[in-house]
Amino acid sequence: MRVCGLLLCAAAIALLGGCGAYVPEMQEWYEPPESQKITENRLINHIKCELHKGVDDAIRKYYGAGQRSGNKADWIKDWLATVTLKLTVEEKSSANPGLSWVRTLSDTRSFTLGAGVNASSDATRIETISFTYPLRELRSARPIVNPCEKPGEILIEGDLKIGQFLDKKIFLSTVPGTIIGPYSAFSYQVTFVVVYGGSVTPTWKLVEFTANPDSPFLNATRTRTHDVTITIAPPGDAAAAEAAAIHNAALIGQAVAAAIRKGGP
Repeated sequence: MRVCGLLLCAAAIALLGGCGAYVPEMQEWYEPPESQKITENRLINHIKCELHKGVDDAIRKYYGAGQRSGNKADWIKDWLATVTLKLTVEEKSSANPGLSWVRTLSDTRSFTLGAGVNASSDATRIETISFTYPLRELRSARPIVNPCEKPGEILIEGDLKIGQFLDKKIFLSTVPGTIIGPYSAFSYQVTFVVVYGGSVTPTWKLVEFTANPDSPFLNATRTRTHDVTITIAPPGDAAAAEAAAIHNAALIGQAVAAAIRKGGP
């Protein structure tokens, strides 16, 4: 398995023979090839758990809110949650060899000539998964009491705060006059970006020549991006169309934000 890790990658590219020149692996260099399957399964079940627990907690919390009996959060029980999980890996490498020639003309004067070339390669791999959970089916399973994330978990495997998001939206629906009629749809988005890399700059200095005097000779970076977008809407063709428009707008926003981070068009 090709590795794109820190200096190991920088040494391996040898004028763009490595990182960014091939389709990157989704898993890290220290993980076995089969680990990505397990990781994706764990991520999806974590999102499912937070959705389930968030809806259960909100419905219990707002039972009878603003009225003597009944549940003002009942409206969400039959809604649908569309989830898009986007996993991106980008690998970049560059080579910037340089040469400086210094010629002494006198005790007080010298002439310096610098020259250099540069080249780079960039490869991006994107995998997108989209699926829909009927909230009623989630709630038909046993209620979730414990936190969905394990202690110490970070990034997408940590607390995504989906429950907080649902709690606020259901609360707004219980305040008289705040929302006239039911929601059309609402959406939630979380993005994690992790970047690491390394560089190597060997320098040779002779009497009149210096090789690689300034910029890194070999440089390599790997960027992993995890995007989660959740849109919750009622069933029905009209609601589904509006939810799809909201969901697609969020995905377009993700793409624009990723392009800005990358520095490209």
